Amino acid sequence: MKASELFHPGFPCNGAETVFKLLEETASAPAETCDRAEICGALRAACSLISDPDHAISLQDEFVKLTGAADCGTLHGSRCAYYTELATELVRKYRRSRDLNGKIRVLLLGDSIRGNYQNFVREGLGERFDVVAPEENCRFAKYTLNELDRWFQSYGEPDVIHWNNGLWDSAIVCAEDGMFTPAEEYLRYMSSVLRELRKHTSKIIFATTTPVKSGSLNQHIEYIDRLNAVIVPYLKSQNIVINDLYSLVKPRMEELLRPDCIHLSPKGCEICGQAVIDAIRSVL
Repeated sequence: MKASELFHPGFPCNGAETVFKLLEETASAPAETCDRAEICGALRAACSLISDPDHAISLQDEFVKLTGAADCGTLHGSRCAYYTELATELVRKYRRSRDLNGKIRVLLLGDSIRGNYQNFVREGLGERFDVVAPEENCRFAKYTLNELDRWFQSYGEPDVIHWNNGLWDSAIVCAEDGMFTPAEEYLRYMSSVLRELRKHTSKIIFATTTPVKSGSLNQHIEYIDRLNAVIVPYLKSQNIVINDLYSLVKPRMEELLRPDCIHLSPKGCEICGQAVIDAIRSVL
């Protein structure tokens, strides 16, 4: 028997019950039957589990955007398992994004320079903000693109993203190959990262890659200059806010960089951290 033949008013539907079970809800969902004129049972259950009515409406809108409809009659029964899984994941997403007691969630993405200033940013923004960041180094652009889904699963939906890739991309790994990520490839992967970030928030800030002093083993300022020169005009054309840490650090490299020629000194953490705080506040 075809799925379309199974689907008719009065046919038993366990979509709501399945959503409740997958989310380990203590209360049981009521037994339902399919009705072509009514909202999908899995979607109805998902919306009932979101306490804020506005967020429940947003969840339904996202479900419709991904499936094309909200009512059983349009959806039919051929993909009910998918609709149930989708509704469950949307509940998880909206719970992660809004379980903040009114706090603003900031996601910091970047390499060890981000690691240098993130504690200053967390302390400086204060209790009103929930500042999250991957425990690991975000490395080069292609690595960041590969890991984004995992980080969003771990840290939830952000209100603001402050982001950089560049130091790893500008590095010399093998002398014969030159820069690790050629400028054209860097732009391609960074544009893909931006596309993915925009799926989560419109408030995105890009920090230019900070300079290095001569004497660095595998980083060269001329390559950093090349990558900044490629990415900044593109991001400006995309209306992305630019936090120009490069220009902030370069005139004061002896003071703001450590003896390793790359990482931020305590004063550098303070200066760059405050610039990050100011940039975050500016987009809010």
